Amino acid sequence: AGVAGSEEAFEIDLLNKITGTTYLQAAVYGANTLRQVLQEYAIDIGVNPLDHKILFENKRTGVCTNDKNETVERLDLQKGDVLAISDNADVA
Repeated sequence: AGVAGSEEAFEIDLLNKITGTTYLQAAVYGANTLRQVLQEYAIDIGVNPLDHKILFENKRTGVCTNDKNETVERLDLQKGDVLAISDNADVA
């Protein structure tokens, strides 16, 4: 998962908020969509990538989104951040 070009990959940690399963040091690019991150790592953290009610949360900033087209950069994820993912989430 990544976008070709001069942009450098960086590592974030992924957390399945429901089960507590973590995946450390997932390599991502700022231009990656959350859908791409999910497709790459969903199995590793036990999240159903096809679930329609997925909630993504930047644990550092507390910002949440359920938009799979949102990018890593727009969610302000930075090196070392934790991206918490909940599937079957009831989004208010």
